[in-house]
Amino acid sequence: MSRRMEIAKAYEKALFAGQRDEVGSYFTDDIVYWVAGTPRIGGEWRGREAVLNALWNREPGLGAADWGSEDVWRDWYEADERVIVEIRERSWLKSAPKDIMDQRTCVVIKFRGEQICEMRDYTDSHVYEEFLKRHRKELPKFK
Repeated sequence: MSRRMEIAKAYEKALFAGQRDEVGSYFTDDIVYWVAGTPRIGGEWRGREAVLNALWNREPGLGAADWGSEDVWRDWYEADERVIVEIRERSWLKSAPKDIMDQRTCVVIKFRGEQICEMRDYTDSHVYEEFLKRHRKELPKFK
């Protein structure tokens, strides 16, 4: 496994474990995080603190809520100065467990040296938009 792949996987592990300081240590000061979709679902954040805040406050996507989720698969690839992860996951509000979003996402993680300088999150934001139509009242971000 290459050093970039090790760093990308360590970043994800720290993110899922809620280790904000460790996550930040993997980023350059001028990191850019872009998420597909119209504002409130997608957007762009610039700089380490802005990106950390976006991740911790769940600014992209549908935001913080009482979610359930299941990873279906996760495939990792390397290309030049990038690591690419293709993700398929299912998620649902615990208050509506039968309404499941089946989502596919591709995240491109770009490196400068041994730090992440850019992340681009390509997801089908239409899936989020349709889910939002059905559950707006249950999603604090959109109240």
